[in-house]
Amino acid sequence: MSALAAPPPLTQMPLLTEGGSASEQLRRSDGGRLTLEQRLDRVWEGLLAAGAAECPLCGGEMERAAAAGRCSDCGTTLS
Repeated sequence: MSALAAPPPLTQMPLLTEGGSASEQLRRSDGGRLTLEQRLDRVWEGLLAAGAAECPLCGGEMERAAAAGRCSDCGTTLS
């Protein structure tokens, strides 16, 4: 079982992300980051197109195996 790193304290997180105006950035609820659904969609796109993608959990290489993807580093499986 893998442990997840705790997010940085709010005092260490930037108020603005790169790109867009300050007022636009402050209205974003996601801070300009990908949602979980968007991130998993990109992993699947990579697995289907190239047979490999970055593991959404550890950043290692995830490879396509039949109808699933498996990370060779941490063992995470997406199906």
